[in-house]
Amino acid sequence: MLCKATEADLEQMVAFRRKTYGGTRQDALDWLCGIVGLDNILILARDPAPGAKPIPAAMIGAVPVECGHHHGVWLCCMATDPSLQGRGLMPKLLATCLRAFSAKGCDFAVAAPQSTRAAKAFSQLNFQGRFPLRIIRKPIEHNLWARAEFDNLTVRKLIDTRMRYQPACIALPESSMNTMITRLYRRGMTIVSNQRGYGLYCQEKDELLFMELQADNDHSADILLQAAREHTGLTKARLLLAENQFLYLGEGKRCGYGMICYLGQSFPVTDVYFRLLL
Repeated sequence: MLCKATEADLEQMVAFRRKTYGGTRQDALDWLCGIVGLDNILILARDPAPGAKPIPAAMIGAVPVECGHHHGVWLCCMATDPSLQGRGLMPKLLATCLRAFSAKGCDFAVAAPQSTRAAKAFSQLNFQGRFPLRIIRKPIEHNLWARAEFDNLTVRKLIDTRMRYQPACIALPESSMNTMITRLYRRGMTIVSNQRGYGLYCQEKDELLFMELQADNDHSADILLQAAREHTGLTKARLLLAENQFLYLGEGKRCGYGMICYLGQSFPVTDVYFRLLL
């Protein structure tokens, strides 16, 4: 039986989430209640005994997203009761969800599989890899005159600025972005920005990991990196860029990331930006 999650299911879902992905109870609550939202979680429940409530067996988050005039869902937070794993419940739940959202008029579903095994499972349900990343490692030059501000963008301003650089962005609800950014700040993220771009980075050992970087051109991006160097003292950067970004064209190692399944008529995604700050 497929049903929407309720408050009564929360503790069971927290347990599913932590067993599958690890993390703290607060991290699980952030995901379930903040990023996904209880209203967007679907549960595959076992048939209960007469008079008893359904028992959750597997869950999936289906967050509403938009890409221009196309409406879709981001599938995430998938987890199965550990005692029932290996019985094909998740593929069944995924297939049921795709049929249901197609019937509701959704144009597409997207996902960002976290393993090769998960990507293979999605491909068997007609998902296609369409949003690869480029991983670029580069030294950061010293520049005392690099000008930028730090942690001066609100979530609303960040969303608006991202859309300016990526008008074909697959956009999540602002409430989901709020929780994502809050979680990143807890993990030590910093936002560097000026009138010509912005970057979201954290320190990993002896380098700066830029989870997102948007700028007018390579020179403007260099200035942001240099400002971050002067701010932190670190001289190396690792950049995660969408393959279709024009920054540092031709540089970096390509790797798989996002996948899409068309639920209606297909549409081109060559210029579409899909980047989750997870």
